[in-house]
Amino acid sequence: MAVNKPVPDEAKVWRYMSFSRFMWMLQTKQLWLSRADRLGDPWEISLAGDQLRHVISRRPITPITDDMRPDSENVMQRSARINQMWRKRTFVSCWNASDHESHALWRIYCGSSDGVALQTTFARLRQSVGGLPVYRVAYETPGMRKQTPTLVDLVTKKRPMFAYEQEIRVVRDATREPVPERELLGHPIEWNLELVLQSVFIHPEADFSFMETVTAAVAHYAPNLKDSVVWSAMRESPPF
Repeated sequence: MAVNKPVPDEAKVWRYMSFSRFMWMLQTKQLWLSRADRLGDPWEISLAGDQLRHVISRRPITPITDDMRPDSENVMQRSARINQMWRKRTFVSCWNASDHESHALWRIYCGSSDGVALQTTFARLRQSVGGLPVYRVAYETPGMRKQTPTLVDLVTKKRPMFAYEQEIRVVRDATREPVPERELLGHPIEWNLELVLQSVFIHPEADFSFMETVTAAVAHYAPNLKDSVVWSAMRESPPF
């Protein structure tokens, strides 16, 4: 069974993104935490298998607030309602923990050539998010644990086919507080790129004009990072 192993402070962490999202980050100086049910995987924060059967038969998951419980609600309806609310009131920023770049993540998150990879350390990331917890994700078949889960249990699990992501997550739990209208899709937090990032890597298949554009944008909005804009290591050619 997969285990959420601790992440060393010095471990490299990466975030791959399109240029438009990077520009939003530069201009706003914010980090975006997406609502969990909008991350693209319908199994995010899901109950299934033995775990779901255990919850239904033994001990339902804790409601968010008692006043939201319909009088006629049965245990299955209650579990489904709370699970869906968890998905809508949990916000996540996803990062990759790896010693090197990922060809797969370049392809998935940056398209053919338009994108950057932000690189920092686990310690810097953790210190930059205002006390929000940062967890390593474990990859396992859903529903294997015969126990009533907490939100942390569910938000730190993904199916084995996503193991290539080697993900760590910044998580904001808003399940016990009202969510403002502006946070229907996600939650932005103040985030100083110049204090957090070590490098901004340019897509390995980008052309020189893209490198110049990114460098100019960084020089304008985060001048202390100008010299940290570098080409992807995947761009390097073999000797012959």
